[in-house]
Amino acid sequence: MNKVIVTIQGANYTMVGEKSEKEMLTIANYVNSEMEKLKESAPNLGSLKVSILTSLNLADLLFECSSENEVLLGQVDELKEQLGQPNEEVEAQIVELRNLLNTREMELSNSRREIERLNSIISEQKNQIDGLSNVSEDSKSEIEDYKAQIESLQNSLKETNERAELAESLSSEWQNKSFDLQLAITELEEQLKTANNTEGIITAE
Repeated sequence: MNKVIVTIQGANYTMVGEKSEKEMLTIANYVNSEMEKLKESAPNLGSLKVSILTSLNLADLLFECSSENEVLLGQVDELKEQLGQPNEEVEAQIVELRNLLNTREMELSNSRREIERLNSIISEQKNQIDGLSNVSEDSKSEIEDYKAQIESLQNSLKETNERAELAESLSSEWQNKSFDLQLAITELEEQLKTANNTEGIITAE
């Protein structure tokens, strides 16, 4: 418990509280400043009325802060609820999307290997054809089949790439939403701390 001597309207008071001396002096200076403002606006008021009116003004401010605190607490609770079960769903979606990405990467790798294999076969066939004076219809048909397979695999590869990009985009979007909700809670908690920063006991010396 800290104790400090403060001066309000020319009179000394002993202020006792758990706040630091600096904080208690700040509070006392604020009260004194409010009383000075009231005296300046109504110079005919006696010191007792100035004290009472200042107390009423501070009490009104306190009630306003309390109301704001209730609203902020409600918003914090609401956001915490939003970050409860929905957040678990977001995490599950992210895990699912990552698994999908891994699957697509395996498919891409397999498709690339198959394309390389077919290209190699086509290259060999072309070399054989170049060495022959006559090309049979069967060989032509076989080459066309290989070309068709390559084209099909290339289309599949393109589609797989597009799906992988979409999955990555969705994963990033869910993570951003989760981060934005956490930032909103932090901001509301900071506002709540700022609104709740006056407490002390004042006793006449």
